[in-house]
Amino acid sequence: MKFRKIILLFMFSTMLMGLITVGTERAHADTDSASRKWNDLVFILEDGNGSRRVFQFNGGNPIPSNTPVRLYQNLMEIPSTDYIVDYGNAAIIIPETKKAPEPGTELHIVIPISSGMEWTQGNMAGVALAEGNGENRTFKITMNHTIKQGAKVNLIINQSVGYETSIPASKLMVDYVNKTVTIKDKAQAPSDGAKIYFYYNISDIIETTQPVEEPKVAQSTDEPKVTPTVSEPEATPSVDEPKVTQPVIESKEDQAVDESPEIPLSIPSGESFPGTFTINSSGTSFTVRLKMKNIQPTYTSYVMVKNSEEQLVKRIQFDPETTFNYSLSNLNLSTGGYYFYIKMIDQSGNSAASVPQFIPVNNNKSGQVLVFIDGKLQQYEQPATSISGSMLVPFRAVFEALGAKVKWDGATKTVTATKGNTTIKLTVGSRDAYINGKLVRLNAAPRLINGKVMVPIRFVSEALGAKVKWNIAAQSVVIFLAPQQVLTTNESEQLMDEDEANTEPQSNPAILNNISSTITKSSDIVFVIDVTSSMTGTLDYVRQKVKGFVDSIPSGSQFAVVAFRDINLTADKDLEYFDFTADKSKLKGNLNTLRPSAGGDLKESGLEAIQLAVSKFSKRSNPKTIIFITDAPVHDKNTALGKARFSVDEINEQLQKNGVTFNAIVPASGLANKQMKKLVDSNKGTLYDIKDARLNLAK
Repeated sequence: MKFRKIILLFMFSTMLMGLITVGTERAHADTDSASRKWNDLVFILEDGNGSRRVFQFNGGNPIPSNTPVRLYQNLMEIPSTDYIVDYGNAAIIIPETKKAPEPGTELHIVIPISSGMEWTQGNMAGVALAEGNGENRTFKITMNHTIKQGAKVNLIINQSVGYETSIPASKLMVDYVNKTVTIKDKAQAPSDGAKIYFYYNISDIIETTQPVEEPKVAQSTDEPKVTPTVSEPEATPSVDEPKVTQPVIESKEDQAVDESPEIPLSIPSGESFPGTFTINSSGTSFTVRLKMKNIQPTYTSYVMVKNSEEQLVKRIQFDPETTFNYSLSNLNLSTGGYYFYIKMIDQSGNSAASVPQFIPVNNNKSGQVLVFIDGKLQQYEQPATSISGSMLVPFRAVFEALGAKVKWDGATKTVTATKGNTTIKLTVGSRDAYINGKLVRLNAAPRLINGKVMVPIRFVSEALGAKVKWNIAAQSVVIFLAPQQVLTTNESEQLMDEDEANTEPQSNPAILNNISSTITKSSDIVFVIDVTSSMTGTLDYVRQKVKGFVDSIPSGSQFAVVAFRDINLTADKDLEYFDFTADKSKLKGNLNTLRPSAGGDLKESGLEAIQLAVSKFSKRSNPKTIIFITDAPVHDKNTALGKARFSVDEINEQLQKNGVTFNAIVPASGLANKQMKKLVDSNKGTLYDIKDARLNLAK
């Protein structure tokens, strides 16, 4: 997964707000680099072990003396009197008078970024430039290195906490000799007080102008020397650590990942969202156009569809680089009102959305006119009827839906409706109507139809302050009393359950059906699922189809879930494990708790997730099956040193030793396919194309 450090910080911020998931498997800390969270640096320290008192941090450059350093244990800030900061040796020291952190205690420090500060962030290096003043466009890059001509760079402008913009290289001029960066006139100069961060790739360094000595950890009395490396985790006792055989060979193209800095999504939502959503004149399809340049490959774009209850019913992924046309019939929407909007999400979970548009869907073949009030389909005993170009509806139902109190005088055949300071009077058979005593001539008089008093809906709605539109394509009257307020937050977008027997035209239930047909005995089955942002459609598919899958498996079977993102993270969402259950509702509930976030189609921690799944089989006697699902390659320790604890060959040996059948749903080509094909072929499984396991994926 790309840009693991920024994702880490996002997860820390999430946890700090109290969203801590219980029962999570945690990876070891990566103490080799810092992570920027807005205008602070975060360093992940090694976990406590009950005796360790010296904890190193290494951001690639020394931290200026007297810089405030805040220490956190298990996300709780520790008083500054309880620890010592050794700036020269980049270490945190817990005095002998204080208790050493307990085994497994998570520790991290937070340091404010000041101008001139440098740090490493994965494969990238960052430099804090001078603050903006609203006019200056040229900034000195005070770094200890020289980088090669043409090196890929990026500039992040932090206007305030929670709001950042990215200046792409096309809008920058970099003087590599004099170490300055200039923002071209096409981009706005940074505002007064704006924080500015310059990023470049470590591999582009050609000279170190001010060598920095490798710091040594200062030792307190009787403190053993600490080696600043991440310790190798102990293997699960029941799963032997196999020997390395021949690795899957990666091409140069496969290896060329994780090399560029993250460009966070910084486009506005609402009316200023840079995109348009339009329905064609016949109401049969829609078109989406995004008015953006430099769309990053790790941005994921969707058309979201919510029903009148504001429940997400469809999520259509599309290519943002092209004009996107899509047929409404592909969505299989039932008659009713829906809200459509464009949504874009980046790998850190930042998102932007357009203003939701209300679209009526009318599947009635009879041509019956529909009426929607505030998005809700109205049901009338006497259907709406067109008279002299006016649409008439039952008076009591429409007035009450609009919030008015209504009276009927049978003697005079007069309807009186009151809402606030507005009073409306209409008489059956008369075109004269009154609003607060003022005469208004109607195009069509109210009339009695099949025993129901019918009134002109446009007139009464507009008289009560509502907006009325006629949708000719859907043969619908659409009325809103106030501008629609539909949530577009990530939290509001849990996909609504559907009838699993209703086959989606863009998904293939045969994948899970085919897997179930190979399972003839009560079995233990683990879903190992990549839950990065790009996997949203696939996770939707698994949620929608899993109950039918469970029903087709022999009774007595048990199901567990392992969810993964990137093993280099240490937040509580790295690896999530949900224990075995035979209850399909509980299994689906476990899947529903997973929220896709972070990551693009880049290498991730799948091997660690598979190893965790294998370890959970250790004391179980049923036949064992893993269903592995990802759209990305996995880190292999033989080809990605420091980014993985296992190789494909080691995992293959573990699967074989434990007799695990391994099925994989992955891309039809590329490195991920090569890696998983080896595991599938060696462990009696089947390889499936992930494109056939997504709901409403536009192809």
